[in-house]
Amino acid sequence: MKLRLFMLNACLLSLSFSSVQAFTGPAMYAVVWVKSEDSLRLRAGPATSYKILKNIPFNAIKVKNLGSRTANGWCKVQYLGVSGWSFCKYLGESSGARYYSSQGYTGSLRFYQQASSKAAVAGMLPEYATGIEGLDACVSTWCRIRYDGKLGWVQRKYLASWQF
Repeated sequence: MKLRLFMLNACLLSLSFSSVQAFTGPAMYAVVWVKSEDSLRLRAGPATSYKILKNIPFNAIKVKNLGSRTANGWCKVQYLGVSGWSFCKYLGESSGARYYSSQGYTGSLRFYQQASSKAAVAGMLPEYATGIEGLDACVSTWCRIRYDGKLGWVQRKYLASWQF
């Protein structure tokens, strides 16, 4: 009985990893299509049933490609020294720059010269704006951006990671 159970477990384990293939691609990924209030999960294995090892921020740009991919869309990556699996759909080739699209408002949205809604207005983001360049990591609830040649700050809740 124990031998039969051992063989069954060995078969199931080999099936779960048999679809892992070597994958070449970009050396670094950026997290894409993730809303600012969310994060990309880095898991111990290539499925949602595996333990979450780390939450990768919505605007991360230095996610290292470890060269493995499963047939069902999981990529083996490393972020801040932690290796694991993330869903490939949310990883795009990284140029080393952050890009956002806007979300969660209608009409135009002001962005400011400083990280405060009381600061002078630096510019306006139209509804559904894309190609908003993120200049640094976000600070608390504010992100520094460049849009239409203008520099400023916008609340992170209005941004989603994006890729050209």
